[in-house]
Amino acid sequence: MTVSRRFLILGTLCLLYDTMAAQSLDSILTDALKCAVDCLTELLSQKEYAQMGQEAMCSSKPFSKAMGVCLMTKCSMRQTMDFIKESSAACGIPPTNNTNEYRLNSTIVFVFALVFFALRIVTKFRLGLTWGIDDTLTTLSVAVTIPYYIVLQIMLALGLGLDMWFISDSQIILIFKLFIVIEVLYLTALVLVKAAILCFFLRIFPDHKFRIVVKCTMVFNALIWVGFFIFVFFQTQPFSLFWNGWQQKKGHLILTGFTNFTLPLAGMNLLLDIWMLILPMTQLWGMGLKLRKKLGVISMFSVGIFLTIVAAIRVRELVAFLLSEDLTVDHAQSAVIWSNVEISVGVMVACMPHIRHLVRHITSRIRARKGIETKHKNRKIFVDRSLAAIEVGDSQAIELNDEGGLLTANTCTTASSTTKVGTTSTTKDSKTYGSVSFASDGDTQV
Repeated sequence: MTVSRRFLILGTLCLLYDTMAAQSLDSILTDALKCAVDCLTELLSQKEYAQMGQEAMCSSKPFSKAMGVCLMTKCSMRQTMDFIKESSAACGIPPTNNTNEYRLNSTIVFVFALVFFALRIVTKFRLGLTWGIDDTLTTLSVAVTIPYYIVLQIMLALGLGLDMWFISDSQIILIFKLFIVIEVLYLTALVLVKAAILCFFLRIFPDHKFRIVVKCTMVFNALIWVGFFIFVFFQTQPFSLFWNGWQQKKGHLILTGFTNFTLPLAGMNLLLDIWMLILPMTQLWGMGLKLRKKLGVISMFSVGIFLTIVAAIRVRELVAFLLSEDLTVDHAQSAVIWSNVEISVGVMVACMPHIRHLVRHITSRIRARKGIETKHKNRKIFVDRSLAAIEVGDSQAIELNDEGGLLTANTCTTASSTTKVGTTSTTKDSKTYGSVSFASDGDTQV
């Protein structure tokens, strides 16, 4: 809880303190919560707080902390929250309302994700590309992201983004129930997005050892999803503690569960993002392309860094949320919103190679209609090297393939992989996937 939030409990108590000299204790107890007055009386009897006035109480962090501990011990949760709500005006602290801001932010990234996905589908059908497993997984991830967005908007309407003490008990309970739903949807969408990206790697890179590593990564990604369900539904008993625990002052059990699993889960996802960012680089760096063209291809596969950055921000917000005492503000809404951003960015990252292909197709058509020739038509894009036979394991022998026809038409069974440069072509046997063509000049179809 921020320093200002810690002082919300003080205002009404300070007003009570100011009236004590003129009223009897019995009179005060008829107008205020007895448990709060007991806390005030107990603290004012201590030497370090005895001479404090209202302004000093509203700005004293030690007094705020001591009062909060006392209220949580002597008062019920609803009494404590009602008292905090009343005291906010006394200390001159306005209520928090981030609902509209977060509704706008979540909507923007969600719409961008839908636009990117729509462009991917247009690319598939407009250019006659074969449908692949990665396309199916991306479609499923979008299908899960849509209900995630809807549930998020419901949570915002219920009070996510407002101070917890301004929300009714029934609203708080429903928010906690929906929080479980939204976490399941979040992890499902994220696992599907990452699986789609990994399947795309399998379509592009034929190296046997690399493919084994990618498949192992896919298994690990799936195990994260399975582990989440096992933990969520068996770690906290009874399960109703997730939405009723705050009333019974057992919220620490909920936060302990999140600390023991949600934070490590976020950390593993962050490490997985970094690993998936490194994976294609191990293949791309050894390609026999000129440095400029090689960097261009690498940059296309580096868009995953945006997903990594968002995942890192979400981890930071989760840490802040777990340290918070106001479960609907103080980074709680940020943790949920950044989850929405993460899966939306994941969808965009998964669709970027197709969008790049569509953009290059459109620009090529425009050049053709205007009769414009590419100024780099005769520029070499491959490094010069000997025509000697390439040994297995040669770092220059890396090929790009395209099962599903993202780059060119392909076959799903044993076929020949052909690389073309200008008017010269060489054919190599391939045991897995179809062909990939490199256009001359700067139009490398990757």
